Amino acid sequence: MKKTLSINIRGIVFNIDEDAYQKLNSYLSEIYRHYKNQPGCDEIVSDIENRVVELFQERLSDNKQVITISDVEEVIRILGRPSDFDRELEDDTPPPGSGNKRTKGPKRLYRDPESRVIGGVCSGLGAYFSIDPVWFRLVFVLAVIFAGTGILLYLILWVVLPPARTVSERLEMRGDPIDIDNIEKSVRKEMHDVKEKFGDFAEQAKQTFKKK
Repeated sequence: MKKTLSINIRGIVFNIDEDAYQKLNSYLSEIYRHYKNQPGCDEIVSDIENRVVELFQERLSDNKQVITISDVEEVIRILGRPSDFDRELEDDTPPPGSGNKRTKGPKRLYRDPESRVIGGVCSGLGAYFSIDPVWFRLVFVLAVIFAGTGILLYLILWVVLPPARTVSERLEMRGDPIDIDNIEKSVRKEMHDVKEKFGDFAEQAKQTFKKK
């Protein structure tokens, strides 16, 4: 008989075996130490924890209500360790147990609100099929002109397809493995994009002020 604990990750409560808890706690502590003094630490760690929650929820069912050590080990295998990706940067060779790093993962259709023109449908289709979304926009325009069904089809897809809001969903939309390395890169890219947009806005405001 094993001792079971209750833990709270990102507001979600899980029942977990004591040995599984110790392994998970050690893993998360390793992640906290690795990103502690890096820019975007809170966002990166938060998104990693969200991914842990998603993976745990996938492993629970009506017949299985407790997270075991094998579940934790599988989550660690999927996400990888910070040290694995550090070594990869040094010698450019995949570390043992990180075979998912160089391969694409399963894709899912989403709307892409970050690159949208209207609702992000064409951007989402472009990311899923690895095609420039301009081609999908052209198809919808032609469908409106010649068949009159383009608007209806676009609205249906807008309603049916969920928006890719989280880091995990955006990685899944492109088929990138949802591991800690890609989560970190995605968060840093978003921070860089926000900084660039703010810089452009500040420059425009400066030029407008000069003209006045």
